[in-house]
Amino acid sequence: MNLIIAGKNNIAVDVLKFALDNLNMPIFVVLNKTENFQNNFQKSLGFYAKRWNVTIKKLEDIYDLNDSIFLSLEFDRIIKPDLFKSKNLFNIHFSLLPAYKGMYTSALPILNGEDKSGVTLHRINSGIDTGEIIAQTEIKINYKDTARDLYIKYIDFGTKLVLKNLSSLIDNSFDFRVQSNENSTYFGKKSIDYNNLKINFFQTAFQISNQLRAYNFREFQLPKFNNIEISSSVISKNRSSSKPGTIIGENDYSLVVSTIDFDIVLEKDLFGLICNYCKTNDYVSLERLLNYKTIDLEEKTKQGWTPLMIAAYNHSLESVDLLIKKGADVNAQNYNLTSVIMYAKSNSLISNSYKIIEKLIENGANIYLKDIYGKNVIDWVKNENEELYEYFKTK
Repeated sequence: MNLIIAGKNNIAVDVLKFALDNLNMPIFVVLNKTENFQNNFQKSLGFYAKRWNVTIKKLEDIYDLNDSIFLSLEFDRIIKPDLFKSKNLFNIHFSLLPAYKGMYTSALPILNGEDKSGVTLHRINSGIDTGEIIAQTEIKINYKDTARDLYIKYIDFGTKLVLKNLSSLIDNSFDFRVQSNENSTYFGKKSIDYNNLKINFFQTAFQISNQLRAYNFREFQLPKFNNIEISSSVISKNRSSSKPGTIIGENDYSLVVSTIDFDIVLEKDLFGLICNYCKTNDYVSLERLLNYKTIDLEEKTKQGWTPLMIAAYNHSLESVDLLIKKGADVNAQNYNLTSVIMYAKSNSLISNSYKIIEKLIENGANIYLKDIYGKNVIDWVKNENEELYEYFKTK
């Protein structure tokens, strides 16, 4: 029996790791067309397949593998069962099938005001997400959940659902049921135009709030109003008296806009502002913003940087000091486990200053933290700068 894992992201990587650790069978992976072998906010299946010496195959290479199980875990191609000798073809779909077949399942349930979704393990047949259901897990959608929040839940619950049912897939002992035609829905690529996202203010404040949450996925996009990125919203108790979409109040951090029923407060993307302040060492504006509102200082940019990493890399000493006082994690790591002290090291090689390194170490930075390549900051600096290497050895 062979196991083929096709797809991407944490769900594919974590299932692969479990299989390698627990199953005594040949294991192969098939990568998405978009695979770049780099970790981002999700792990790269290609990166870990190479690291763990797992054979990477093309989709066409596995058509003739008769005694095999094929797992589609965020795979980006439509599977045609007739091309496979094996009929043990399974998929994890991010919805409570039969609802929300197709695309954009992190956005559409929120856009439509749903209070729940789920993950479904099902057989792959010739249709799109229409195969028999093997197992499902229901997921609660909280009223503040964004598309990104829901997606992370999908990944978590989907991984658990696969691992719970993997042995039954292997020994063919699972039960299944045909999908009902009731509450069956499908949404294709044209259901949302991500190249032209627009907020429709001729709706209720509740509906507008749902739009903002549904389009909020920092790694890909944030919703915009008047070209201003919006991170969240709050529905006020004030009934709107102006034309929907009219700005009736604004400050540095938010706007108040009228709707069909109640005014809505649109919170500007303060995290983006924080990152800019850290890069330019505008610590005065940074302090004013942090005093205005509590911000998650461990949130990461698309590149995986926390504000403290940005400040350390850009030699923003006063900003580093302020962020530490506000509770920023001096041992935060990016998606490749590059630590704050490593970013400070990179700056020191340019600035010839150890001040930020000293500040971090004084506040508990661990110089022995290893990155994804198994190296700590001392390992990296050893071949980069002898003086800085000797300095770290004294620490």
